[in-house]
Amino acid sequence: MKIDVVSQVDELKMDEIKNRTVIVIDVLRASSTVVTALAHGADEVIPVETVGQARQFQGSRYLLAGERYGKRILGFPFSNSPTEMCTAPLSESSLVLTTTNGTRAIQKSLKADSVLIGSFLNGKACAELAGKFRRDVTILCAGSRQHFALEDGLAAGYILSLLLQQFPDAITNDLGQAMFAAYEYHKDHLTNTLQETATGKRLLQAGNLADIQFCSQIDIYPFVPFLKAESLTIFTSKEEQVEK
Repeated sequence: MKIDVVSQVDELKMDEIKNRTVIVIDVLRASSTVVTALAHGADEVIPVETVGQARQFQGSRYLLAGERYGKRILGFPFSNSPTEMCTAPLSESSLVLTTTNGTRAIQKSLKADSVLIGSFLNGKACAELAGKFRRDVTILCAGSRQHFALEDGLAAGYILSLLLQQFPDAITNDLGQAMFAAYEYHKDHLTNTLQETATGKRLLQAGNLADIQFCSQIDIYPFVPFLKAESLTIFTSKEEQVEK
């Protein structure tokens, strides 16, 4: 097995998608928001690239959430916030989500064999599912403002460490090796580290400490959001039969 880590969405190449499992990571905050929304009752999360696409979804079952450069989109009831998802009325709803980088990373991964959503919140489940597929893996860090984001790299390092436990002979690229080492160094103080990243500092300035603290939790959700027909739902045994 080959496991590559890609630094940010604009660096993704076709040979890192085709015939592969892609794990999209946007720790602060899109992937964390997706996982949390599904955990708290949403039937699905629909990731879209633009605000205009999001506004096309009409009806009471569709709830709009999103941000641009960390700020809530005007007229949207929810931001891109996992802590908001914990109390939002999500039961039997479809959350339509658009973010600066995270949903764009999902859209760029559409030609992969499988697209999974990973974070610290569900890293173990994500690594286990990717391992079951027995395909080469690309861990795509969404990044922030066209740059690498350390928080995404650390989550990639965590998921990579779990994959290497399953496949000790797997080959990873240089960035993967670096992120593995970085995670090992920072794993005992993730909350503090995430506050010191560029994205974390911006969230702190905007009063979003609670989101940072929430996103730094390890494996509180035992499931994986899985992209099917441009909608993210919880991967189930039914999808597993299709994958096999």
